[in-house]
Amino acid sequence: MDCEAKRKEILKKMARIDCMEKGKLSEEYRDSCRDGQTVKLGPYYKHQYWSDGRNVSRRVPVSEIPHLRKAVDGYHEFEKLAKDYAEATIEMTHRSASDTVKKKR
Repeated sequence: MDCEAKRKEILKKMARIDCMEKGKLSEEYRDSCRDGQTVKLGPYYKHQYWSDGRNVSRRVPVSEIPHLRKAVDGYHEFEKLAKDYAEATIEMTHRSASDTVKKKR
């Protein structure tokens, strides 16, 4: 696949991402002592992300988890595609520069 076709395909994939959220989603469990027995409670969910140079952390209700997980995955996929797009553009630039040098000779 040539660079221009690859770039167009990447843009199509980016356009299909319909929700994004920065950060990561973590599961936490807590130990609790009941009747002399230690039991694990949870999972409790936490969403962490950077905002204005600070790490922000918030608890997330279980009902929001499916949508938030999809949004976080969407953002990570978008970042990967953006990197792939940049690499394809750089390759296209190198090929163009190489062709220009060949023509000048």
